[in-house]
Amino acid sequence: MELRGGSGARKRLTEIQSQLLTTRHTAGLAQQTLSEWLGVASRTLRDWEKGYDSPSLKHLISWAYALSFRLAIVDPLISSEFSPVILENGESFELHEMRRLTRPLCFRRKERRLSQGDLALLLGVSRSSIQRWEDSEKFPQPVALIAWAGRLEYSVELNQATNVVDAPRLRPDEEAP
Repeated sequence: MELRGGSGARKRLTEIQSQLLTTRHTAGLAQQTLSEWLGVASRTLRDWEKGYDSPSLKHLISWAYALSFRLAIVDPLISSEFSPVILENGESFELHEMRRLTRPLCFRRKERRLSQGDLALLLGVSRSSIQRWEDSEKFPQPVALIAWAGRLEYSVELNQATNVVDAPRLRPDEEAP
């Protein structure tokens, strides 16, 4: 199946990747250093930054976090924040973030009385993909997350960490403030 809304979603993903590149440059952070923090080859990070390739959602979450950002689902009509998602015992940071991102999308789908099958048809993916994404059993590709949010009239943005709870460590071995 071909992802519907993929061209706009790809453009938005490219903008996010470009914003992360600009942030790394502004911070004076070497590409090699950041790639080591992320556990990827510097060539891989270079390809992400130049838009030759896209990271997995798990890597995008970590990349943004390493540069003091968090991905956010944003309703352009309302500036309120969604309720927080509690970190479950033994849960990885990436899985927690995935649940935090998918929660408002699941609620919006239900508010609009769309079945998972209906949403899947709108996106050009299988119903089981929607189910696995909503249940946080599988990470969608970033472009699919952006298209999913777009179909529900949300956008995916990079939000600067604003408080101690949200403030990420800049390096994996650095203590949180």
